[in-house]
Amino acid sequence: MNIAIADDQKFDLLTTEKQLLGYLRYNHPEIIGGLRMESYTSGEDLLATFTPGKFSLIILDIYMGSMTGIETAEAIRQKDERVPIIFLTTSKEHLLDGYRVFASGYFLKPLVSHAEDFAHTFEHILPELLAMEQDISVPVAGENVDIPFRNIVYVDINDKHSLRLHLAESDVDTLLAYSNCSEILLQDKRFLECHHRIIINMDYVSVMDRDDFVLKDGSKIPISKRRIRDAKVSYMSYLAHR
Repeated sequence: MNIAIADDQKFDLLTTEKQLLGYLRYNHPEIIGGLRMESYTSGEDLLATFTPGKFSLIILDIYMGSMTGIETAEAIRQKDERVPIIFLTTSKEHLLDGYRVFASGYFLKPLVSHAEDFAHTFEHILPELLAMEQDISVPVAGENVDIPFRNIVYVDINDKHSLRLHLAESDVDTLLAYSNCSEILLQDKRFLECHHRIIINMDYVSVMDRDDFVLKDGSKIPISKRRIRDAKVSYMSYLAHR
């Protein structure tokens, strides 16, 4: 689990890290082994390294220097509609702004004085975080590599008739059988087989055309004629429930 924290106040940044780490160690020690936290002192610094699928959770202070937490969240949402965002704030006056960027909740400062609220908010989003942390193990160059579901854009077969996983930042070719891959991925509601030996992660879809899924980078993934009706139903249902 990779968590990003952005706060321009160093003391508050360290306090948030300490509070979160202490809470997880006590309440969810099973997470600690795979936990990674990255800290940023501005929204600009966070955005400079941000890519879709990189983080499991983003915690943003609302009142930051030249770029507020709300503005940072708006920029993130242009690239990633799904990553959970929680705001750090000393006031609830920005609650409506949070709804605009689909915030998952708020941590009220000082955190030590709002420990119960902190726990309630974190426990509320934990099931979603754990669901997003699923991964698939694939053989690559003789070694097994664990690839998080959230990083997979789509899966197809390359020109050598091997499985290719198209990730947010790169492509991975593997000898894993397509049938085995589909059995694993299609258990997750994010994935849809839209064409023969093509599985797409609907989180990366911008719009569904008549014959294609258009991804957020503008590329198109074909939908087979016999699957168009089922694909449309599945995609609309996914949009309604995500």
